Amino acid sequence: MNTSYGAECDWQNHKLLNIDRLPGRAYIKRWKDLKSALCNDESKQLGFRKLNGSWKFLYLAAPELSPLGFETPDFDDSTWENIEVPSHWQLKGYGKPHYTDVYYPFPVRPPFVPRANPTGIYRHTFFLDDLSRRQILRFHGVDSAFHVWINGKLAGFSKGSRLPAEFDIASLVRTGKNTIVVRVYQWSDGSYLEDQDMWWLSGIFRDVEIYEVPLVSLFDVSHKISFDDRYIDAFLKIELQIENKSEEAREVECVISIYDENDFCIEKKRTNTEVAASMIANEEITLEMKNPKKWSAEIPNLYTLAIELSSKNLILEVASLQIGFRAIEICQNNFLVNGRAIKLKGVNRHDFQPDSGRYVAKQTMLQDVLLMKQHNINAVRTSHYPNHPYFLELCDYYGLYVIDETDLETHGFEWIDESTRLANDPEWQPAFVDRIERLILRDRNHPSVIMWSLANESAMGENLKAMARRARCLDSSRLIHYEGDAQCEVTDVYSTMYTRMPRLLEIAKTEGKPHILCEYAHAMGNGPGGLADFQAIIEAYPRLQGAFVWEWIDHGIRRKDDRGQEWFEYGGGFGDVPNNGNFCIDGLVFPDRKPSPGLVEYKKAIEPIHTSLIDAEKLIINIDNRYDFLDLGHIELRWRIHTNGVIVAEGEMHAPAIPARQSENVRIPFDLESSRKNHINTTAEKAKDLGNIGDYDELLFMGRYGNSVFLEIDYVLAENLLWAKAGHIIATAQFEISSALASKKQRSTKKPTQSPVLFTMNYGRSGKKITILGEDSVYEFDSLRGSLESWTYKQHKLIEKGPSLSFWRAPIDNDMHILSTWCEKYFLHLFQEDAREFDLRKENGEIVAGSMIWAAPPSQGWGFECRARYIINDDRRWRLELFGKPSGNSAAFPEMIPRIGIKLRLPLGFDVIRWRGYGPGEAYCDSRSAQRIDVWKASIKQLHTPYIRPQENGNRYGTDAIFITDRNGFGLAIISEKPIEFSYHDYDVDALENARYDHEIVHTPYCVLNLDFAQNGIGSNSCGQDQLPPYRLKPREFDLNLEFCALDLGTSFLENAKPIGEY
Repeated sequence: MNTSYGAECDWQNHKLLNIDRLPGRAYIKRWKDLKSALCNDESKQLGFRKLNGSWKFLYLAAPELSPLGFETPDFDDSTWENIEVPSHWQLKGYGKPHYTDVYYPFPVRPPFVPRANPTGIYRHTFFLDDLSRRQILRFHGVDSAFHVWINGKLAGFSKGSRLPAEFDIASLVRTGKNTIVVRVYQWSDGSYLEDQDMWWLSGIFRDVEIYEVPLVSLFDVSHKISFDDRYIDAFLKIELQIENKSEEAREVECVISIYDENDFCIEKKRTNTEVAASMIANEEITLEMKNPKKWSAEIPNLYTLAIELSSKNLILEVASLQIGFRAIEICQNNFLVNGRAIKLKGVNRHDFQPDSGRYVAKQTMLQDVLLMKQHNINAVRTSHYPNHPYFLELCDYYGLYVIDETDLETHGFEWIDESTRLANDPEWQPAFVDRIERLILRDRNHPSVIMWSLANESAMGENLKAMARRARCLDSSRLIHYEGDAQCEVTDVYSTMYTRMPRLLEIAKTEGKPHILCEYAHAMGNGPGGLADFQAIIEAYPRLQGAFVWEWIDHGIRRKDDRGQEWFEYGGGFGDVPNNGNFCIDGLVFPDRKPSPGLVEYKKAIEPIHTSLIDAEKLIINIDNRYDFLDLGHIELRWRIHTNGVIVAEGEMHAPAIPARQSENVRIPFDLESSRKNHINTTAEKAKDLGNIGDYDELLFMGRYGNSVFLEIDYVLAENLLWAKAGHIIATAQFEISSALASKKQRSTKKPTQSPVLFTMNYGRSGKKITILGEDSVYEFDSLRGSLESWTYKQHKLIEKGPSLSFWRAPIDNDMHILSTWCEKYFLHLFQEDAREFDLRKENGEIVAGSMIWAAPPSQGWGFECRARYIINDDRRWRLELFGKPSGNSAAFPEMIPRIGIKLRLPLGFDVIRWRGYGPGEAYCDSRSAQRIDVWKASIKQLHTPYIRPQENGNRYGTDAIFITDRNGFGLAIISEKPIEFSYHDYDVDALENARYDHEIVHTPYCVLNLDFAQNGIGSNSCGQDQLPPYRLKPREFDLNLEFCALDLGTSFLENAKPIGEY
């Protein structure tokens, strides 16, 4: 041992893996008797105690500054601070968090780390009153290396931050008060193997425990399951290691029992073993199980394996495990679970909580699992290290497949062009192998674990091959995964990350090992887009067996200023350099675990029930069951037919018990024929009664969806399940059935009756200003801009600044790789308008103002030729006809542009929005499948999505009617002949660009309404696929035909609109 600083000190000696650390083994729960084992109450474990809580703590700039005698029991620590264990010291005010994706935060000179190596010394006391049993000390996670002393004597040393370390302290403890001292080093040679994409955080961050074992005890247990050819009956082979620490040989009776979920014993076997003194005996027992219930993520049947050890008719201990009967194997181009090819619909999950970093409480782990299940996720990759064992217990119990990943990443060597340096260095091979060995020995009893992942982004070399050999030796019942093995030399699956669609299709159409995307759909900021498209490809090709979104949660650390303002911090916010900025803000849930729009979209993309409309007249649908094992007997089908927010008919029925991976045609039990004559007229009359809008009583029947009728279907749980209550929505579908409902009397296309024009024209202007007066309206035009400047109705401003062309959006994270091209080559953020030929005239009883506009960025030879016409045909109503087309050298056009549309300014106070179109949530052209067409309502605040780094947000797609009012129903309506996109905020685009955090957005004294012909897709090009071709907005012809109507409707208007909080 060398605990002083020097070339060979323990924490920078890659050849030294541990001192006196016990060999890896299963996480075994031990009990005094069988009854306690079956209760599975952690607090009743045999001699089990947690040392979590308040510890004394001393923070040092380097280990060599440790005070003399700090490890002794009588050392005076009264002046030290207190710190909670588990925790990270950076989050308790010692040092600072540091975020990097690839970079090592110190010079790369393995195995050496900086001499200025921040160090934390922890001291704690605990009491023992019975030493008849051996005491085992267990650390679940310490970052990055540590020594531990008990009562002044060294108990051991360990590395491997996210792996357990156990020490036998029987010879070091005493009756009564005991002192434990732990010295933790921020950096060690192990840090070179732990360069994962996450915050660098240090300390004792997982549970510290002591448990008791008798002198003769179960050291380790593992089991393997094999099935007959029909996957009905199974053989359960149990391998035991029984340790005898006494000074004489012992005869040990072992009783193996299997209990079902009702604690009924279904199988039992006894065996006797002779265990020599100070030795470990291996025992193998095989049970034949007749048709046990199988485990899968969809049907996670578990059994209790109880192991009773006794000697001389005295029970020594009872150990228990939860096991599941599950097999995974390769067959041709697929991996099979219990004989069936499955599709993994997964996420990558880091341990993270915004207040405590990688210390995640059990309740939060449960919250993660429940959220995943409720959003149709069936698989987790523990990126990029083993999670706490309790998380795997949850995956076993609730049903999630797990790719269990080794705590190993050397990504930073890629930055210095030496990616294989450690992967091929034979001196480092023991350190590589040690990490996967400890992982497998701990987790190999979990049915949820279907693959071992060798590492992440650690290149490929001999050391990875050695890991694979060791993995197969320890556990041949699971598959081996590693994306870095591009040639599949040692892996069972072909794994890629961020694979573009063309390459994915190539893989899908070729023979080879089963393929998964271990990372894709980088969920950074506003995104990911294209989820439905990727999932359609995965479903269509058998070789493609699933994908894992990167990643589950934003790694934002909660901060608060002196005024109590909270925000979530990312790289650079603590003065940490170098850093990778907000690249850690890339999750499907926000740091506080609120679902993002991306998670809502992912739930829809991977939903296990897919619906197609077969016959709109007869309301026949096809239901495709995309579960791998479940039939649909647990599902209730709820349907409704609606138009303009009014439900015409609704009902519910039990879904047919369609077997997994099969489909069936089903008829919705509703007679369209008998309802044809009534439903549209009845709905129209109801809409007319909603407000006194004079000539505009048919306002809702204008626009693309004015006469549209929709069939909507929800598939919900018929009964409570472990992870959701009855009524929870599993899948949805919506179809327009307007043509089926059209009777011989054609659908109404009538427009509102026009009122006589009551205008006088007043050219009393100050240069460029033209004012048009009506009975209640005042229209002001700017002849220089060639556009409407403002609109006043009943002496209240409806529009404070009229339409201006808009081709820019606040950059989203997925724009990062095209942003410099947009800004530095094309200057798209600096579009300018030049109005020409403005004229104002009467035409067919209407007042028409028009102009030609050249819109283009500076220093560019291309742009848009636009024609704008304002047609005022009523005191309360006018129409904008806007047409544009790209002009100039087409070879100079950018590949994509952010948006094509207009923006207007409306007064503050117009904060109630109703719209007809996709809702209730945010939607873009490549991320809209989770939204439905209906009539929705929201506040302006609800239309804002608070991304951690501000960016374009809140877009609503496919909208043809927008109603914006104050709380008394006064405001305006915009009706579009074709569906458009809109967003509505109380800030300008530059406020998003200039803010680092959501609370820094500078709000304007007006509201900004964007009405877009189209907006570019969002993709996931922060890391991966850019916008797929159908969603790329290229410079193209466009037209907007918008009807603007003043509203003074009262509070009852559009009472059928659904608040977005309902969905």
